[in-house]
Amino acid sequence: MFKSTAASAAFTLVSLSVPASAQDAPAAAVPEPQSVPATPAADADMGEDIVVVAGRPRGSIVSDVQPELVLNPADIRAYGASSMADLLTQLSPQTSSGRGRGGEMPVVLLNGRRISGFQEIRSIPPEAIVRVEVLPEETALAYGYRADQRVVNFVLRPRFRATTAEFEIGAPTAGGRHEKEVEASVLRINNDDRILIDFSLDRATSLLESDRNIQQTPPTLPYALGGNIISTVEGGEIDPALSALAGQTVTVAAVPASAAASAPTLADFAAGANSPNSTDIGRYRTLLPEIADISGGASITRPLSGKTQMTLSARVTAASSESRLGLPVTDVTLPAGNPYSPFAADTRLVGYTTVRGPLVRDADSWTGRLAAAFNGDVNGWRWSVTASHDHDESRTLTDRSLDLSESQARLDALDPGFNPFAENALNGPLNRDRSGSNSDRSLVEAVANNRILDLPAGGLSTSFKLGLDHRDLETFTRIGGLGQETNLKRTEGTAQMSVDLPLTSRRRDVGAFLGDLSVNGNVETNQLSDFGNLVTWGGGITWRPVEIAQFIASYTSEDGAPSIQQLGNPLVTTPNVRVFDYATGQTVEITRIDGGNPDLSADRRQVWKFGGRLSPIKDTDFSLQADYVRTKVTGPISGFPTATAEIEAAFPQRFLRDADGQLLLIDNRPVNFQRSDKSELRWGFNFSERLEPTKAERAAMERRRAELEKLRAEAQASGKPIPGIPAWMQQRPQGAPSGAPAGGPPPGGAQAGSGGPPRGPMMGGGFGEGRFQLSLFHTWRFTDTILIRDGVPELDLLNGSATGSSGGVPRHLLEARAAINKNGLGARLTANWQSGTDVLVNPGGAPADEDLHFSSLTTVNLRLWADLGQRFDLVRKAPWLRGTRISFGVDNLFDDRIDVRSRAGDTPLNYQPDLIDPVGRRVELSIRKLFF
Repeated sequence: MFKSTAASAAFTLVSLSVPASAQDAPAAAVPEPQSVPATPAADADMGEDIVVVAGRPRGSIVSDVQPELVLNPADIRAYGASSMADLLTQLSPQTSSGRGRGGEMPVVLLNGRRISGFQEIRSIPPEAIVRVEVLPEETALAYGYRADQRVVNFVLRPRFRATTAEFEIGAPTAGGRHEKEVEASVLRINNDDRILIDFSLDRATSLLESDRNIQQTPPTLPYALGGNIISTVEGGEIDPALSALAGQTVTVAAVPASAAASAPTLADFAAGANSPNSTDIGRYRTLLPEIADISGGASITRPLSGKTQMTLSARVTAASSESRLGLPVTDVTLPAGNPYSPFAADTRLVGYTTVRGPLVRDADSWTGRLAAAFNGDVNGWRWSVTASHDHDESRTLTDRSLDLSESQARLDALDPGFNPFAENALNGPLNRDRSGSNSDRSLVEAVANNRILDLPAGGLSTSFKLGLDHRDLETFTRIGGLGQETNLKRTEGTAQMSVDLPLTSRRRDVGAFLGDLSVNGNVETNQLSDFGNLVTWGGGITWRPVEIAQFIASYTSEDGAPSIQQLGNPLVTTPNVRVFDYATGQTVEITRIDGGNPDLSADRRQVWKFGGRLSPIKDTDFSLQADYVRTKVTGPISGFPTATAEIEAAFPQRFLRDADGQLLLIDNRPVNFQRSDKSELRWGFNFSERLEPTKAERAAMERRRAELEKLRAEAQASGKPIPGIPAWMQQRPQGAPSGAPAGGPPPGGAQAGSGGPPRGPMMGGGFGEGRFQLSLFHTWRFTDTILIRDGVPELDLLNGSATGSSGGVPRHLLEARAAINKNGLGARLTANWQSGTDVLVNPGGAPADEDLHFSSLTTVNLRLWADLGQRFDLVRKAPWLRGTRISFGVDNLFDDRIDVRSRAGDTPLNYQPDLIDPVGRRVELSIRKLFF
């Protein structure tokens, strides 16, 4: 083993700025049969010690597939992340995959081992991470997962101790809403011992439509506070005598304000003839609900023996939200003989009422999780057993309407004491829909992998997985006087095997002219209690013709059952939902039904992938990456698509219209399509460059070292420690000459290459050093089609068809990331762009007025931060600033939104920019403190 240490000045900066308890200790490197090139984790000049270890770095994964991206501590700092979850979010361009079903997060490993779930480690601070590896989907097979998501391996420092607290506030620049978030965690790492406790609280106020001046959809009837009179015959004349007084045929009349105190006359209604009362109900409707979330969890890891480790974890999360859905409407018949009716015939009194306040939807839920993970090695086998139980409860209460039967009875009885025009006179019980669900899931999985046979080109690797998964879902729905209950159970047994066979090897001189070539295969069988046996199988080729290039080709065939939630979720009705009706070219308010569909069937997915990675410039952290993925699905399961003419023609039973063709209701529950087919190419590059300190910065570092030496000499002469610096940090570094400054690691301190102590102020690396990062990825979609069923035209989502309310599928996507970090100051810029789309009434046919164009969208986010602990002058004056970071961020910097236009240039009411994106530009400020 060869070791190179940083200059003694780095130790000076550590002693002045590194908090007392950020400690690391060495961990033995795990020898493996095949070595890999040194990773950037050992950065010679980032103020961290370097260790060159024969074999794989500590915490490496079980695979010969090379990582697509490796981050060292300096790279991690450049992201300015607050937690492992935050870091994973920022890595999304590098970790996303086109091979999954959509929405899945990558497979996450810790120190090259399986975990019971990401919640177990999500709050770990980035300062505790020594290396991050991002690997292709095929790597997941060795750990018992399917090859449909990339793998992210986090490697922690052997020793670390810190308490982290963060407070964040945010708000859109347009106002109307504010958010607060408090997070705290305690982490202790001592080799194989680890304790993590975390807590978070999020709150956000509601955002009303009145805060954004949303133009309201015209109601189907002239509802308004104060009320209006209409005929009992739709569009008919109210009273010939009133028409005579008004000099025109009157079909609607505003209720005069004086009617609240006394019976009105016909002349009182003449003033409001055909000029009805109106009410902007924007202040009674929310664009975003009021929310409150609270979460707490703990995990503990202990070694059971020299080769076995156990982790136990628990988490509880509670969430609540409140949405406003508008005002209750009143619609009663006013008999001709009623003492408060001056009309010759029966009329209708319609309006809004605030007697019960706005219609509200309250949603409350809580989840609990208990989990355990066991990892170990025995006779060359690396094994893992994970077990977990999750419980989830949710309740939803939705106000629907007022029961006005008692008010109508008093009107019919010609009650002289009941004035229907009086404020809040029309009253009654509130009709509420109730729904809820209780779900439980118990999961046990065992995975083992090993190189079972040494072949001329390398070891034959294999992995096995056995799993048992039991789910139980109970739901209930109460709508009006009707109720429905569902109880679904599913038990699933899983067996999986994968094999990786090397064919050629440069290192072993077996077919060396071909480079390193290997093939892999996998098969998985799932026995479901409700869907029978479903099989997944696949295979692939990995080829590294030269050290700087790697190519992968793979195929997967997967049978997939609908989730138990897709089958049995409770029915939920939502009134007053705006949708654009392509049949009429109008925005209307409908009632939407959501929930499960028990008639769903399983689907079959076939996925082809061809990908490669190239590092063309020697000794430069620059790589090119490209993946082509084609996916064909038979019987795909999908949420119900948007209400285009094509969709309504295929699912007429899901739409309800009145006699005049007005859309009233949409059944939004999921469906099976006949088939889908899509293909895309995603390519781009990653670049990272170290920033050297300037001559002035090096000189300043030398001056500070001399200053510390003076303080140390004075402390030795007086027999007292240096004020404000922990005792262990005043020890000399191991192996340092007698004249070397203090500030080395505590006894047993390790090197950074093996996860050792971070150097530099606030664990930020040497003074004056930094990092620059740049990445750019382009997704080019070639096909994206859906056949709903035979006999119906195929939907081409790239050319005029749509399944979602935000338009078709963009053909092009760009994701750019740039970051710079130096001397504790950092900036990160993210930019996403998507091309525009069209939704056509008749794709491939003649243009129609109802055709819509959805513009392109560019979203730019900026984040700035300052690690005050790395600012030497500040820390000297205020030592308590060690570990403090202040961040300021702006999301959607240019306040860009999708602009939707018809062929006439009009924007449908449902596609007002503030309805598409109510928040727009948003700013946030956070203060984070690490206590050591």
